Amino acid sequence: MTTSPARCTLLLVVFAIVTAGVVSDSPLSTDALRSNASLTVTTKSHASFMEALSTYSAPAYDVKELRGGKINMISLQFAITSGILLAFNSGYINGCCLKGTLLNTKQAVAAVTGAYTTSALGLASGNTDQFRTQLTVLASYIGGSTIAGILNPIPVPFQMSSSNGLAFLVASALLWSSSSLAQKGSANILVFCLAATANGIQNSVTSAHTSNLIRTAHFSGISSDIGTFLGQVLRGNRQNLHKLKIFLALAVSFWSGGFLSFFVSNRLGATCLVPSAVLYTTIGLGLILLG
Repeated sequence: MTTSPARCTLLLVVFAIVTAGVVSDSPLSTDALRSNASLTVTTKSHASFMEALSTYSAPAYDVKELRGGKINMISLQFAITSGILLAFNSGYINGCCLKGTLLNTKQAVAAVTGAYTTSALGLASGNTDQFRTQLTVLASYIGGSTIAGILNPIPVPFQMSSSNGLAFLVASALLWSSSSLAQKGSANILVFCLAATANGIQNSVTSAHTSNLIRTAHFSGISSDIGTFLGQVLRGNRQNLHKLKIFLALAVSFWSGGFLSFFVSNRLGATCLVPSAVLYTTIGLGLILLG
């Protein structure tokens, strides 16, 4: 049985809906999360913690000053579900690039922490190709986040604007271009740079619009938080239990995307990034049309 891009995209959507059930009962307040300032909680009980969240008010923003297009409120559950889907997508993209299907070499284009060290090692050892490649991919990821910041310079948590749709359309164009270069047999590192830029856009949008709760393409911080919150729960402090569930769902989703990429890339070859490009196109057009 052949694996089509449309079928892969549908699988991404179904996976997100099913996986979101593990955090559907999260009582976290979007009002509490809708703030760039930190919330100090000194209570020990879960009930007191939630009471503190529910009474915490977010700062006011002037919509006219946002300059980010039309505004739509989103619920916490919608943000979580979308985040799980996009984490899966990022893991899938990263897996396709790391498997070596697109080029004869393997390269991570998400969770780019390793690029800092490998670029440093390349420079220290005199391996200029390694240094240049890793630094370029890292710069591409940062560049993607910069693009997202330019398109929506004053993001408000849990408020999505039509400019976010444009950001996803840019990410889609980047993946289409990356796939096109790979299909032509190009050995240009630009194939990876375009994919890394798309991941940077995705992670920036999801992170900025959820007060850093939903990070979908970078998992060093999430992995650390999982360990921290797990340790707290084991010692009887359950106030971050719901965040732990969310982070676990995101991490498992990212891992699952990488797992699926092995089989899909075997089927689709150089066109394996097409399902992700289609997903970005769908999200981008949806945000613009609904805006």
